[in-house]
Amino acid sequence: MKEQNKPSRYRRIGAGACGTVWAPSERGPAYKREDGGLARSLRNDYEKHQRILHSLNNLPRSGIQPRISVPRCYTFIQPTDESWWAEHISRFPEGYSPSNVIHSQRVAPFPKATRERLVAEYCPSDLVAGILASEMNEDCLVRLYLGRRRTQVHQPRRGSRFKAFSLRNYPLHVDQMEELGIPAQDMRGYAEVMAETLAIMHWVVQVDANDVEFVLAPPDGEKGEWDNELGEHAMWMLDFDLCRDMSIDKAGVEQAVVAFWKNDPFYPRPDEESFLWQAFREKY
Repeated sequence: MKEQNKPSRYRRIGAGACGTVWAPSERGPAYKREDGGLARSLRNDYEKHQRILHSLNNLPRSGIQPRISVPRCYTFIQPTDESWWAEHISRFPEGYSPSNVIHSQRVAPFPKATRERLVAEYCPSDLVAGILASEMNEDCLVRLYLGRRRTQVHQPRRGSRFKAFSLRNYPLHVDQMEELGIPAQDMRGYAEVMAETLAIMHWVVQVDANDVEFVLAPPDGEKGEWDNELGEHAMWMLDFDLCRDMSIDKAGVEQAVVAFWKNDPFYPRPDEESFLWQAFREKY
């Protein structure tokens, strides 16, 4: 009976420059450990995360209903929080020691049908069986690259000496959205939500949004903003450890512009003939 009541072990569901992310199940809590680069600050991640949530929660009072999803953020755990670590350290792999940790909400991964569609379209054929059987590739979120098309045209998935494929943070480019048959109206909606969110970050939260991530994933228990070839989903914003305060003046604008161009190509790029850029520009 004691073995049956033993808490489940945490499984690593992601890793980045700031640290690793762990969770016991597909929905529920997630724990980000500060075991990444020394230049990254989990404390700043937590403080900015809380500030963003506070601003988003207050916006409906002003008649603005944000369409972005941001994970709930609960507590900041330090290595000196002995009671927490006494309860949780055994759920991490053996040899792990206490560290700074953010306890937040896990963003649920895409279901099997969506994973199978992406694998069928883009995975090298001789890797398909292994990818579909891999527990790691069940942790599927889609990074939304509205600012980039792939440089190579889509070709039959023939053999190559250099093969790699992962559904974790899968980068979905504009040409892939078109190939999958995602409606242009939905793509325009992605650009509008991204622009609205960036404007809120700049002019309400007053942070530069440096190095944040925009991903598509299932909604948080409610109807998703979109339901298309990827299934029902919402847009989520993650990772705030490099966000910095910005002033509402010329220096702040310049800081925001630098952050825009430094980030991965989530945002549409300036192009007067691009309907994505037009939608982004008008909404911002």
